[in-house]
Formats: sequence, C-alpha cells, structure tokens
Amino acid sequence: MMSVGTLCLTGFMILLSWHLGLSMELTLVSYLGTLFSVIAGMKLVKVERPTAGLVFVLLSTGAFMGNQILEDWAIEGSWPQDNGLGAGLVIGMLIYLLWVFAARASERIELALDRDTQTVLVTGLLLLLLMAPPESTIVFLFDERLGLLTLIGLVLASMALLADRCAAQLRSRILLLLPVLITIPVFNEVLEVAQRPVIAAIGNLMPSPRSFSPTGFSPSQQLSASSFLRPSSRAVMRIHGEQNPGRYLVGNRLSVLDNELVWRSPSSEALTLTSFDAELTEANNWRYPVPNAQSPDEIYPTSYTVHSLTSDYFVFSSPGTTHISGQFDGLSKVSAYSYVWTAEFDRGADRRWQIETGAQSQPEETPAQYLLLPDFWDSSLQDKSEEFLGDNRQMTVQNLVRYFTTRTYSLRTNFDDQRPFHDFFLNDQPAYCFWFATGAALAMRANGIPTRLVSGYAINEQISADIWLVRDRDAHSWVEWQDESGYWHTVDPTPPSIESFFGGYESSTVSRWYHYLAGEWQKLIDSILADALLANAIRFGGILILIFLFVREYRRLRTQNAALDTRARRWQKLWLRFLQKANLPAQPAWTASTYAQNLPETWSETNRSAVQRFLREYDKQRFARDDEAAIKSMEKSLDSCIRAMAAN
Repeated sequence: MMSVGTLCLTGFMILLSWHLGLSMELTLVSYLGTLFSVIAGMKLVKVERPTAGLVFVLLSTGAFMGNQILEDWAIEGSWPQDNGLGAGLVIGMLIYLLWVFAARASERIELALDRDTQTVLVTGLLLLLLMAPPESTIVFLFDERLGLLTLIGLVLASMALLADRCAAQLRSRILLLLPVLITIPVFNEVLEVAQRPVIAAIGNLMPSPRSFSPTGFSPSQQLSASSFLRPSSRAVMRIHGEQNPGRYLVGNRLSVLDNELVWRSPSSEALTLTSFDAELTEANNWRYPVPNAQSPDEIYPTSYTVHSLTSDYFVFSSPGTTHISGQFDGLSKVSAYSYVWTAEFDRGADRRWQIETGAQSQPEETPAQYLLLPDFWDSSLQDKSEEFLGDNRQMTVQNLVRYFTTRTYSLRTNFDDQRPFHDFFLNDQPAYCFWFATGAALAMRANGIPTRLVSGYAINEQISADIWLVRDRDAHSWVEWQDESGYWHTVDPTPPSIESFFGGYESSTVSRWYHYLAGEWQKLIDSILADALLANAIRFGGILILIFLFVREYRRLRTQNAALDTRARRWQKLWLRFLQKANLPAQPAWTASTYAQNLPETWSETNRSAVQRFLREYDKQRFARDDEAAIKSMEKSLDSCIRAMAAN
C-alpha cells in the first residue's frame, strides 16, 4: 500500500503529465503519463535507475523523434507543430522523471528526502512553472488568471515533502500553506514577469506565456514609441547569403499617425498571392513576385535566405524585394499598402524564405494618406519644418537627415507630458529611432513629400562570412519617401550614436558560437535533404542507432546490478549463517566492530576469541577489491570459528 507521501508524489506526476499533454494538445501524453505514474507509484515493475548515458540517449531520441515525427503528428497550430524538437525534449524529460520515480529506493521516514524524490520534485516543478498553463485549465480569482494545474501541483509537491515526516502534525502543517494560497494572485503576476527572461534565454524550447511577444509585429500592427523600450538579445532571425543582405528587413509600412502618437495604416483591400501566382523552383519552393516600387538606383541584385527563430508566420523582406520564395502555399497582407507579409508555411516545414532584390520595379501613385499630418500639427511645427526646404525633394530630405543625425540618441526620454512631439522636435531633446523617424516623416510631409514610416529590423551582427544574426534589440524604425517619379527611397534619420545603445545588449560569445554552429549545421542538413534517399537512410539509421545504444546501455546496467545483487546476497547469507551459529541477535544498525564489543559475558574466553577473530577478519575483508577471493576467505574463517566454538 502506498504511503501518503508516495500518493502525493504519484498525484504530482499525474498532474504534470496532464499539464504537459494539454499544453502540447497531445492527450495521449496525458493518458500514458497517468498510467505510468500509477505503475511507478505502486512499484508494479522493477526498473534500474537511469545512468547519465541512458539519460543522454533518452533525450537525444526525444529530440530526434520530435523533430522528425512529432511535427507531422501534432495538431495544426499547436506548439509541437511549431517546435517538434523542443516538444520532444519535454516529453523525454517527462519519461525520465517517470523512470526515476519508478526506480526510487524504498522510503525510510527517519532519513532525509531521498535523491530520486528530490529529482522528481525539482525537475517537475521547473517544467510546471516554465510552461504556460493550458487555456483550458485557467481559472479566475479576484479577476486574476490562475493556472489551476500549476496551483494544485505546488500543493501536491509541498505535501509530498511533509506527509511521511510530519504525519502527526500533517493537518497543522498543511494550514501553513494557506497564506501562500491567499497570495497566489500576486505570485501569479510575479511568475509571468519572471518567465519572460528565462524563456528569452533558452530560446523557443518552451511555449511563450500569453503576454510575451518576441517581435512585437503583427498583421495589423499599431506602432507606438513604447515598442522599442523592452529590447533583449534574443535571436529572432538568422540570415544566410553569399552577398551582404543590406541594412534593413522591412516588417510593416505605416502611414497614419494619430494624436496619441500611434502609427497605423488605414483599411484597404487585402493583397493575397497564391501558388497560381508563383512558379515552382528546382528546390521545390514556390517563388512569388511581389510589388516593388523602390528606386532602382538604390538597389543592387542579391539573394539570401532568412530563417525565422520564432513561432510566428511573419515574412520580413528587404527594400527593393522582387521575389519571395519558400515552402508555403501563399503570401498575404491585410492591407495592400502597408502591413507585414504572412505566409502559409507547409506543415512541419522550417520557417524559412528566400529574398531576391533587384532593379525590377514600377513607380506607384501617391495615396492621400502619405501626405496626412496629425491634428496636433500647428504653425510652430510647420515653421520649423520649412527651414529644411530645398530646391527639390531630394535636397529637402538630405537637409532633414543631416539635421536629425547630428542630434543625440538615447532610450531615456524626458518629454513634456502634454506636448511630447513638440518638445522633441522644437527643443532638440534626446530620443530613439521612433521619434527620429516620426519627426523626419512628418517634416517631409509638411514640405509636400509623401512618406511612410517603416518598422522592422536593422541588420547589425555578422557572425561569419555568410551568416548574419538579427536579435530583438535590432528592432528599428526608419522612413521611406517618394520622389517626383513615384519611386520610393529609404532613409534613416536616427543618429549614428545609436551604436552606443548596443553596449548594453552585447551578444555573448556562447550565443554567437551557438548560432554560428547552428547555421553551419543547417547548411549540412540542407545538403543532405537534397537527396531524398540519403535523407531517409540517415533518418531511420539514426533512430536504429539510438535504440541500439539505449538497449545496450540498459542491458549493461542490468548485468552490472545483477552481479552486485549476487555478491550482496552471498555476503548476507554468510553473515546470517554466522549469527545463527553464534546464536547472536540480528541488530541491523550494528557493525562488526559493535558486535565484537558486545559479545555475551557468559561466553568462555575461547569462544570470545574465535568470534572476535572472525569479526576482525570480516571487517577487513567486507569491502576488499577482490570480492570473490574475500568471500571465499571469509567462508573458511567462518568454518574455523564454528569448529572452535563446537570444540569448546
């Protein structure tokens, strides 16, 4: 029968299985986890504790199977479909915990918590807290969202620690948990805040909490100044190309600024490209032509591949992009004028796309929205803007860019609360990219130049001859303006002193090496996958090798432990025979030395000497290196002891 502590631990493992299964939308994980938790708790099957080698093979198998199989089995839009490797690792961790739970030693209440139980509780709680609670388990307490399974898991883990060691005071000890439960709403908010940097540090191994967005981009983005105030060094895209990809990756193009200083784009007819608009390349990718009105004088032909490291479907491109290729059935924008492209990636396909730029472009008409000024625009702003007027549009733009780039860049701003833009523009206050791009765009419009604000990423970090890395911190905004012929030009009015900003968000050496190796590995995989026969041979061969390593390591462990059990039984049999012949009581806590010091006073000196000689020899030989020789020697010594006692 299970003790209360084991019962709580079994309940904790069942709850963890449901938490992970529901989070991944794989109920099979929940059901199998429940079944094996009960089997492990009742100790229905004897298993050996996993060694480090077995754990490595187990996690490697989980990652491999997750990447190769789970992404195809998972529900459309679920986390495992987006990241099969991460989901496979998580399932591997769950199997490891169930294995340790089943292999743990029998409980001894007088001892401290055993190592296996500690491993199960600590690792299980980390998984429980790192993974955002499934929406189906969310409850509301005092208008706060609470993960019910997370809350119950914390209680069960606490009870598993207390139950068997505080049985007499269990009820009073459980009452100590009430203050924690009462303050759960506060802890819930703290937990969500704490999850963000942890998840940012480990990449997208775990699904993101509801309030954490790594990029800030969306099909209907509304861009405010605060979008650039929470940067991190998390990598969001990796770029491969034999040529320099240029300076910018365009996300959204926005054209209307409201009185709250929020940029957006007006509703317009959506733009959708399907496979009927594309051509199929030799690499089995669809190649979509995209509208391009960028000035041909500023664009040189280039081609490169972008690999998204996030779980979204947004496709970023360079100014002057003429074609976007990839394994997706369509590209779409909710607004033909401005919004970010989204792609319908094939199920299980990497989120990658190829960008082609070139001089192929067509000028476009100027919608009225590109000349709109916000309601707060007044004569003081107009007068300041007209100071930069040149003989033509290009000279006016050059005057404005020259002015803004001589100012000071800073993420810390201290504008007038009532008139922040006036304070920035008229008083030359330090600011960051949003303000410089906004100021330049509006000043150009005030001089009759159509403009739009662009949000995206600036490419700053090159980690090898053909690999560039884009991070959250590289989120940036700049301006595009239209010349008299209808072509668009890219300008960046942000001061060069922005370089000082990156000092606070430096890339670690480990991160750079990781992404370099990941990029090189990706190129190797791509070359292998180009041959379908070779790819399948490696895929199934890898599975067979992992299974072989697992079986071999487990058999070695069983053989080793079986040999240890055989030797232990022989020593135990020898000791019990000694106690029986010497007519001594069994004292599990006594050592051979303790027995030698507590022999019966009624014994003769001959018997006492014979037994003490045996006990001294036993104490010396019990842990000798040559176990077989030692036990044979002790069997002879016991026979001599028995003969001496019988003769007396």
